[in-house]
Amino acid sequence: FPRLPAIPFYDRVDFLWLNTVEAAADEIRKELIGVLKDNHDDFVPYVAHPEGAPLNQWQELNNSRRWGAFHLWREGQRVEENLARCPTTASILAKAPSPKMLGHAPNAFFSLLEPRTRIPPHTGVTNTRLVVHVPLVIPPSCGFRVGSITREWQRGKAWVFDDTIEHEAWNNSDEPRAILIFDIWNPYLTEVERELVRTATESIGDFYQGETPYTAGL
Repeated sequence: FPRLPAIPFYDRVDFLWLNTVEAAADEIRKELIGVLKDNHDDFVPYVAHPEGAPLNQWQELNNSRRWGAFHLWREGQRVEENLARCPTTASILAKAPSPKMLGHAPNAFFSLLEPRTRIPPHTGVTNTRLVVHVPLVIPPSCGFRVGSITREWQRGKAWVFDDTIEHEAWNNSDEPRAILIFDIWNPYLTEVERELVRTATESIGDFYQGETPYTAGL
């Protein structure tokens, strides 16, 4: 989208509501741990390209639970069973300024990165949305790069980044890493622009029968 700044990590001053998210981080973490104890298989491969699709950098992670997702919202649809198991997380997500686009957004999930696993450099598809990370289980030797900036997650400390800028993540530890990920509107978009984006995205999705990759890069 034109005129939107390319900012790897956004300043917290634009997202004062993150204080509420962080205040609930311990409860969100308890819900995540509960899900993991109930059934680890509830985490599905985040990368799941069909047979015959060009995989490029996703060869190692395609259809692999080494990068798993426990979906709460997926392409604009509530995953009711999962939300019911995580009421605090569901409440926090309901208050987030997330885009609402039928068949596309919002998206929210617990992201589980297994030990000794790396998510290769990649980019998202639209700067009209930004991505929030809420770190929940963070062993040593984990990191995240956006553009030329590399950071380490700190448990309970959220950040917001532009995923159209090349980014990658790694877990070089011997323990799983887990974070909550969800998308939000870019705060530099006006309400009129958001409505234009919503209408255009849904229309293009209808034309391609819902195949627009709005979620790519999360």
